[in-house]
Amino acid sequence: MPQHVLPTLADSLPARLRILRASDAAAWSRYLSLPGVTEHTSWGDVSELALARQIAHYLPDASDQRWALVDADDQLIGTVGLNDVAPLHGRAELAYDLDPRCQGQGLATHAARAVLDWAHGSCGLVRVQATVLDSNARSIALLERLGMQREGLLNAYRHVRGQPRDFWMYAHVEGVVSPR
Repeated sequence: MPQHVLPTLADSLPARLRILRASDAAAWSRYLSLPGVTEHTSWGDVSELALARQIAHYLPDASDQRWALVDADDQLIGTVGLNDVAPLHGRAELAYDLDPRCQGQGLATHAARAVLDWAHGSCGLVRVQATVLDSNARSIALLERLGMQREGLLNAYRHVRGQPRDFWMYAHVEGVVSPR
């Protein structure tokens, strides 16, 4: 994956993408720990220590990448990136989150769109997929705004807080036009 080029957002937006820093762990933990934020996600441990470890995983030369979505004051308001990147197979999984105090402004959609376009353009990935808990209506709506196609329900796909849960699989395949 090209490490010298980051996905970018339009200058007109009140946010930008940058590399995640160890110092972002506290803010990330703070908003993920708010009541209801992880209810419809598969997040487990959102402690500052756990997130600091996760940030360390996203080294500049790692295949998986996640970036900080920051406001005008360079404060973390969300993250977006690609997990399970498989260059040999031309695919990756889109992941994102946003501080609930910043929702409703289109920021997560713009950030996810930037990463989706970057994955297809700069990285040459053919398929970008996303799994979403079947109860996560906001995330489902975001994926559909991106033109991702619902491919099917993955029954008992992942354990969430000790319980097997169903997830929808969505994908955007380069060169395939959405029927919507």
